[in-house]
Amino acid sequence: MASLFDLVDHYTYAFFLQGKTDIALLGWLIPINDLIITIVVAILAIKVVRPKLRWIRINFPRPIGLWQITAILFMLYVWLTAIAEKDGVANKYASLLLIMYLIIIVVCATGFINFVKSSQQTQRQQQIIDKYQAQIANVNQLNQQYNEIRRERHDTRNMLLSVQGYIRDHKDKEAEKLLATFLQNDTVEKHYGEIDNALDKIKISGLHNLVKEKAYKIVEKGIPFSFEINAEIDELPGSEIKTARIIGILMDNAIEATFKQAKPYIQFALLKHSAEVYELVIANSIEQKLNINTALKFEHSTKEGHQGIGLSNVTQLVENDDHYSFSAEVKDKVIMMTCFIQGK
Repeated sequence: MASLFDLVDHYTYAFFLQGKTDIALLGWLIPINDLIITIVVAILAIKVVRPKLRWIRINFPRPIGLWQITAILFMLYVWLTAIAEKDGVANKYASLLLIMYLIIIVVCATGFINFVKSSQQTQRQQQIIDKYQAQIANVNQLNQQYNEIRRERHDTRNMLLSVQGYIRDHKDKEAEKLLATFLQNDTVEKHYGEIDNALDKIKISGLHNLVKEKAYKIVEKGIPFSFEINAEIDELPGSEIKTARIIGILMDNAIEATFKQAKPYIQFALLKHSAEVYELVIANSIEQKLNINTALKFEHSTKEGHQGIGLSNVTQLVENDDHYSFSAEVKDKVIMMTCFIQGK
């Protein structure tokens, strides 16, 4: 800016004021021209330079090399100007000084461009290094998780072998105590009379234990819970494993959905209509709107990060199986899930 003002003042004087007798009337041209140059440069700085400066500030918070180049060139400019003024050659060699100033600007721009390119290359190299280190960390984490899964699988197999031994020896209490220890719960010491009485009607041991564990979990979380089994059930059509998976998924979803609600509610019903037709109903309160058609789509989950098992898994389980039919509906802030289990 200083060199630009000097050039403007010099040529304003040379073209308009030199040799004039009435300088007082024309002397205003110099400050006016300086003002015009200031306005033009300010506009250019706002429109063009300012975004670039912001980009530099973000990407190069400490451009030490750039400031060193700028300081050296600024000192060179001051030195040339001082010598020209001292020796009185500023007017005589104005063109030469202009060339020197242009050289300074070109050198400064070249240094700036080289600095930016070097900094960008350094950033790209650092990004590659960071990405590689992140990949290594992910691989290590996956290996750690894999090893943990292997250990858990080994422990689970040993536990099942122990339980199998107790069952073969007809030591049910020991088997139940071992399972309670492994599952880290104290169901052996709990006595929920209402649930236990209702569950006495389920004579299928696996389903009986599954529903009891889920029901105890609901009660422990303080969720209001209604429970209904209208008749003794000693056999169900279809696969017991598939039925257990359906009940587990639906009850887990109900618990997850109601855990943080202000007014939660869960209902469980297993109804026997005939020897060949049974109806499983699990309902829970919901606070947010739910598109049931979307919830039933493949791999859909409303949980954070799409974690957990959704209703779509139940639809996949019952698909192409004549023993099961599943439906769900939302009404009055309650989602009701119904699964009919029937013989052929």
